[in-house]
Amino acid sequence: MSYLDPLTHLEAITILAIIFLLSIKFKFVDVGGVTASFVVGYVIYVFGGRNYFLALIAFYLVSVVFTKIRVRKVREVENKESGIRGWRNVVANGITATIAAIASGLSGEEKIFYAAYLGALSSAFADTLATEIGLLYPKMPRLITSMRKVKPGTPGAVTTLGYLGGLIGMTILALISSTIDRKFTIHEVLAIIYSSGLVGMTVDSLLGATVQAKYRCRICGKKTESPIHCGLRAEQVEGIEYINTHTVNFVATVIGAVTASIVTTFLTTTR
Repeated sequence: MSYLDPLTHLEAITILAIIFLLSIKFKFVDVGGVTASFVVGYVIYVFGGRNYFLALIAFYLVSVVFTKIRVRKVREVENKESGIRGWRNVVANGITATIAAIASGLSGEEKIFYAAYLGALSSAFADTLATEIGLLYPKMPRLITSMRKVKPGTPGAVTTLGYLGGLIGMTILALISSTIDRKFTIHEVLAIIYSSGLVGMTVDSLLGATVQAKYRCRICGKKTESPIHCGLRAEQVEGIEYINTHTVNFVATVIGAVTASIVTTFLTTTR
């Protein structure tokens, strides 16, 4: 049990301190994001071990690199931030994976919880790269529910390039997880990660297009995901008030974890 080993705790703190000092230096996350990321990374390292942590770091580093590329190529996009992640983004994308890692460390059912961990991570990874790479698409994206053309950055907007980005994220995760851990065969890893990633990113788009709250600024008239714009409360024009992009991301990772668990159970029973 790695979480009972003092050296594991020291190792986690040392590695995370180095990573997040560099993250602040290169402006990958803000102060709140660093704090949340440290907690998520620490818990996953202690309860899941190095293999869980390596998969997490791969997601983190690849995501911030593609975000920086997107920000450099596309300066202004509707509803998209500067590329610096905050604590809400970290928690929304990381809490499901964190719970799976804790469950894996505390229980004897490590295999099923490792699958859930990979499913949550795959969903977050696929959706993040689908968003960042999809925003580089030179044409107008289409809303997933109606296929009508919408502005880049619109919640629920999809492109072929975005789905290719999601596929890249899933492939990176599959290669890393199959290399560092042998709980599953390569075919099982591919089935778990691709199914959960595809389902998770699609659910994210569907929720973004249907129930996520959207607002219109009372001053400049811009349509936005934020309830506050130009210093004033914006008018809600679509969706449910308390469902924002972070809520959608969280639900998508839960769906990814559940999908991975179902696929794993099926693969185990059909051996």
